[in-house]
Amino acid sequence: MVDLCATTQLALASGLVERNHQLLVINPDEPGTHQEFQWGHVGLPIKARRGWQSRAIGLRMKKWMETHDFAKEDVALIDWRIAKHVIPKLESLSISWVLIDRSPPADSGIFSMLQWPFWKKAWLMVKKNKQAQGCVVSNGHKSLVVEKTKVSPNKITILHAGVNLELFKPKKRYADLTLVYHGQIDEHRGVLALPVLIQKANDSGLRCRLIMIGEGNAYSKIEQIMSGNKNMELHPTMGQNKLAEFIAKCHVGLLPMPELKIWSIASPLKRSEYAASGLLILGIDHAGHRFEGNEKLNWLKLIKQYNFDEEAIEWLKSLDMAKIELHGQNARGFAEANLSWSHTVDALEEVLQNSFE
Repeated sequence: MVDLCATTQLALASGLVERNHQLLVINPDEPGTHQEFQWGHVGLPIKARRGWQSRAIGLRMKKWMETHDFAKEDVALIDWRIAKHVIPKLESLSISWVLIDRSPPADSGIFSMLQWPFWKKAWLMVKKNKQAQGCVVSNGHKSLVVEKTKVSPNKITILHAGVNLELFKPKKRYADLTLVYHGQIDEHRGVLALPVLIQKANDSGLRCRLIMIGEGNAYSKIEQIMSGNKNMELHPTMGQNKLAEFIAKCHVGLLPMPELKIWSIASPLKRSEYAASGLLILGIDHAGHRFEGNEKLNWLKLIKQYNFDEEAIEWLKSLDMAKIELHGQNARGFAEANLSWSHTVDALEEVLQNSFE
């Protein structure tokens, strides 16, 4: 497996190993960096400019395969970015494979234009190979693949972002209503609007706080906006254990990503982590933020972007601690029933089994 979201990669890898599958991870990490895990690792470090990394690791993997002995039961999980270089070699060796697509091209400008043909070609390989299958992260993502490549929906499995229910769980919360965002603090994620929302809420008489955790190109701007405001906190990226502690103390998790294609087909990890921690969720209304049947979820409030601040503040004012506690219990119950990584590993395991049929 190569170049998956780190949290997703670790969760899926651990789940497969726990179910007695033998796993070998091949990626650009330095050799020896996976010694703490229960799977084998082949590190193939590369030195390449942005835009050329996938080609470099793909060619190194292809060369490595020429010296490796495979078993007939082996199945390769291949990131779409290296499919062009790796899949033809796998097929020449009669090795089954599954395409992993955690996200279509997300770079801006020229890099995105260069990546889209490789993404499409990877899925056309799935279409061409009768036995091959592919995995995506959401219903919207699946629809995009079908629309752009005409791959049969039956060849596509959804691997939703899961959550570690033992790590992310409810705990004693702050006395004041506290909203939290964690993840990349990049401008194109809509994060600059969050301090503005809190300031408007405070000006309207609502007593609430904002915590933001992460790093990105908007970090310094957020830092300047928050400077001197005792109701806002900004923290750099932190480990999962510390992050879970921070989130559990809050009341509302924020999903500010706008209705752009990249976010509308996403399955954000933070959404599951908020729910597992017993938080209510407030965000922009689009497919990437919704759960199936979300209109029935009293702890999930999604609002169209054009009227977000006004409706969000009105909703926040309607909450009291008793309602937050009740809705938070419902969010946790939903996470326990639907969002565990075990559900995602179930789906992946079925894909692996189907690879031999």
